[in-house]
Amino acid sequence: MAELVFILADFFSAADADADRSAGAGLPALPLLETLFARAHRSTLPSDWRGWLAARAAGAPAGRTSPDASLAQTVAAAFSTDAPAGQASGGLWLASPVHYFAGLDSVFLHAAGLLSLEAAEQDALVADFERVFRGSPWTLRSIGRRELLLAGPAIAAGGADPAQFAGCDPSAGLPSGLGAATLRGLGAEMEMWLYEHPLNLERRGRGDLPVTTLWLWGAQQNPGLSATAGLQPPMHAQPAQLYGSDTYAEALWRLQGGAARPLPAAFDAAAVGPGADAIFMYSLLQPQGLSAALLQFEQSWLPGALRSLRRRRIAVLRMLVGTQLYTLRWLDLARLWRRRTPWWETLA
Repeated sequence: MAELVFILADFFSAADADADRSAGAGLPALPLLETLFARAHRSTLPSDWRGWLAARAAGAPAGRTSPDASLAQTVAAAFSTDAPAGQASGGLWLASPVHYFAGLDSVFLHAAGLLSLEAAEQDALVADFERVFRGSPWTLRSIGRRELLLAGPAIAAGGADPAQFAGCDPSAGLPSGLGAATLRGLGAEMEMWLYEHPLNLERRGRGDLPVTTLWLWGAQQNPGLSATAGLQPPMHAQPAQLYGSDTYAEALWRLQGGAARPLPAAFDAAAVGPGADAIFMYSLLQPQGLSAALLQFEQSWLPGALRSLRRRRIAVLRMLVGTQLYTLRWLDLARLWRRRTPWWETLA
């Protein structure tokens, strides 16, 4: 029987979400999610969902994920026909367009500040980067996804996942490591370049957030294949079908010779058939906030998923959120003695 996997991406902690609400006052009730938390078997992953998914992809018959590859190298290998400058002997970074805003005493990454540029906007940015930074060791290019790719000299530095800092002071996620000063200097140069860039003038004119800079990250080694050896799923007869949009997840599937499908508006049991596993990428980084994203997941996704498990249309339901993996099988539904706790306490 098939497996059904939900990856709740772009989650880090609910401890600061709705911090002004005491003891859950005003937060939505999520009984299905709390039931899943209570009855499922929980394990802690060595890294976030990317490590687990990389191990899952490596276990597929056509899996070609290198345990030594960084996130950026994996993306470059999947979306490129030619090896980019810097891949063999230099460095590669994911370059995410972001928007900062000034607070009273600090700069913050806007809650909706991870920007997805149109293809024409990315092409214009890449062309102008080549003009402005000509003669430098840096090369920028578009891959048709939210992130761009930056190639340059081999520098042992990189930033954290920018989604971790949405709505927060981003300073703790900026490049760190031996060469951090070089990357931070490049980031400052890009801020000056983009400040009155024609692209941003157009974006402001139509009410879109302008691009403050490109957030450089993903240079770290893929944390999944070696670290999750004990949690690696068994070899599957065929790759699972991936639904949703995430640059790294899509890269893993492209390296298997597959492709992601768009995320539907709600769970459809027809997506999971005998021997056909399904993995759904559901981002919790939504304009309405974490509570609203989880409420939508509760209402549109969990009822059908739990019904499929009860009717034994699927063998197992897995959910990855942060560094936690929840595994629920049919027999686990009978663990009625497991007390439910408020979801915001579980996710804190």
